Amino acid sequence: MNHLLWPPRVKIVFTEEMKEKVREPIGELIRGEDPDEVTLKLGKLIKEYNPPIVVAVGDYISSKLYQHKIRVDVYVIDGKIERVEKTSEIVGLMKVVETVNDAGTISPQSAEKLHSLIHSPEDWPIILKIDGEEDLLGLAAILSSPKNAIVVYGQPKKGAVLVRVSDDVKKKIIEIIGESVSR
Repeated sequence: MNHLLWPPRVKIVFTEEMKEKVREPIGELIRGEDPDEVTLKLGKLIKEYNPPIVVAVGDYISSKLYQHKIRVDVYVIDGKIERVEKTSEIVGLMKVVETVNDAGTISPQSAEKLHSLIHSPEDWPIILKIDGEEDLLGLAAILSSPKNAIVVYGQPKKGAVLVRVSDDVKKKIIEIIGESVSR
């Protein structure tokens, strides 16, 4: 399958096999002992690539990028860091849009809202606050973003992943998601 209706009209539920495939970094893994060191490396790459949009997925990475004043246009957070409730300091600093996305899924409404925010530069910077879990919305961000956009997400205990959106990256994600949608 090399095409997919996006944003989806049905909830995409990830099987264990699909989750296993997306646990591997989809982009460039930026390693470092110190989270600030990793964040500064990300900032340097974002500045160098000068993408049309930067999307950060995850509370911890979003907060680190914000602390270091690194450009992010759309933040996707759920108010938790490694499943523990944590109020993000970025909430209240900019406009927040809310939606629901259950763990282990990509809901049609969350994918649609994210897609809309990605394509509304007049609203940037903005936060998409998820009631549920935001992890898999990194995939939705990649599929909704234009070529050369950057999507950044955390890789717990390892660093952060920087994805430069390309047709090849989108194709890889469509192949994984297509397994669920074509059943």
